[in-house]
Parts: sequence; C-alpha cells; structure tokens
Amino acid sequence: MGEGIVISADIQSKSKANLVHYTRVVSDPLTMKVMKSGCDCEGYTFRRHCWHIETLKQSVASDEKVREEVMKAKEELMRIEEDIARWGEMI
Repeated sequence: MGEGIVISADIQSKSKANLVHYTRVVSDPLTMKVMKSGCDCEGYTFRRHCWHIETLKQSVASDEKVREEVMKAKEELMRIEEDIARWGEMI
C-alpha cells in the first residue's frame, strides 16, 4: 500500500451479522494524515470509499494506545533518517 504506518482492523459489517471486513489505512508518520486506504467490502470495490475506513480513522484518532504506537514508529523513522543522513557525512 505504500510507505507509512499501516493500521488495519477487522470491522463488523452492518448488513451481515457474521461478516467482518479487513480494513486498512496508511498514515504519514510525520503528519498522521491518511495517505491511502483500502477495504475488502463491496462498497469500497465500487466507490473506492466506505464507512469501514471512516470507522477505522475515528478509532485511530481516539485510541490513545494506537497513538502511542504511532508515535513510537515515528520516532524510530526519525532515527533511521538521521542514521542515513550520517552515512553521507562519512563518505
């Protein structure tokens, strides 16, 4: 799906009680803006958007544990970028 932080969840279908949809979003680690999204539901297949994605976005925004994990990933990404920048200085 691209570079960024991939957050995924199984979201319960509203129309079918025994069906869950695999939903995922890719967020930019620096801005937390959703860059890409996807879902295996029919609505996403036809419209390229669905309420499952909105539900996942809201869950991510309101879940403190998820935000902490995203911040850890962001810090790790920044460390990696700093290391890469130092490699250029060594040459």
